[in-house]
Amino acid sequence: MDTPTTLTMRSNAAGRLDLVVQPGAGGRGTLAVDTTLATSASLALQCDRRAAPDDALPNDIALLPAQSGGLLARRGWIGDMLNDARFGSRLWLLARGKYDEMDRFLGAHYADECLNSVAQYWDVSVSVGANLAGRNTLIITAQIGEVSVSRSVSAAS
Repeated sequence: MDTPTTLTMRSNAAGRLDLVVQPGAGGRGTLAVDTTLATSASLALQCDRRAAPDDALPNDIALLPAQSGGLLARRGWIGDMLNDARFGSRLWLLARGKYDEMDRFLGAHYADECLNSVAQYWDVSVSVGANLAGRNTLIITAQIGEVSVSRSVSAAS
């Protein structure tokens, strides 16, 4: 008889999420998500949040009307269209940014926005910073409770 397995998502030392396969018991195994603060914060930073109606999308070209390419162009979870709840970050909107002080400010704002719901859920405080690293990279760092998480945003992401 085969040993059942459990698939677990965990945050690694680099702040990325790893899928870990562990032996399970009592059947076919299950998909389990590590429910620690680090995983919650990492998921919030890494997932794309649906763009607001007034957000300029990265593929839009300035001064050309009627763009924003259809239903899926605003990304995010499709269920976000049905309610006001939002998950994830709008950092993806900076994909074609200039990576200047305005983008640094927006990156910090987007990260703070996405981590506030996680901080409220866990009843912890959050502190976010954003630094320009080279010409086309923005490094987002956050201290949420006792956990530090980070994400880089670049033209290649």
